[in-house]
Amino acid sequence: MIAVLLLVWNVAQLWRDTNSHAANAHGVKAFSQKKYGDAVRDFGAANAIAPSSRRAFNLGTAQVAAGNREQGSSTLARAMSDAQLRADALFNRGNSALSSNAYDYAIRDYSDVLRLRPSDAGAKRNLEIALARKSTVQRQSSGARQPQPGAPQPQPQQQPQSAPDEKQRQDANVESLLRSVQQQEEEELARMHRARGEKMHVGW
Repeated sequence: MIAVLLLVWNVAQLWRDTNSHAANAHGVKAFSQKKYGDAVRDFGAANAIAPSSRRAFNLGTAQVAAGNREQGSSTLARAMSDAQLRADALFNRGNSALSSNAYDYAIRDYSDVLRLRPSDAGAKRNLEIALARKSTVQRQSSGARQPQPGAPQPQPQQQPQSAPDEKQRQDANVESLLRSVQQQEEEELARMHRARGEKMHVGW
């Protein structure tokens, strides 16, 4: 009786593994062809049959690519339990936030990627983009309205100096981190070029 039960369990396990691998393979193919809706369906099927962090990563990435950014970000968060996938999941979730103009979330995720992988050029570039866009939005929203011709001119008021708030401190920390990462990368490039006897080119 035990032998029969073990045989049944092995067949069921083999069925699950075979079907989840097949669904995952179809998802990879669909994603490479930019058929993101099909990729979501296939990765979702693979993850439903045999859930794993890697399948959650694939599904979340496909959901983001298909335009389901909020759902994709949530799915990617489940993939972050795997230390090997954490940086990539953060990067993809940061891309989702950046595409949604959620700059604070994008800055947070790219900064976390750089803490895990200080030499990640893609995360560094995207962090710079997110910081620049956030700064542009802040400048536009804080800009004074142009007065209408003939309207009375308001008198400027003296504003007391206020202590920097939490958001300003966070921005300063991110910019400090970015400068540190850039410096580390330049030093590493300089060491590599000196070792090869090449002339170093500064700049991005």
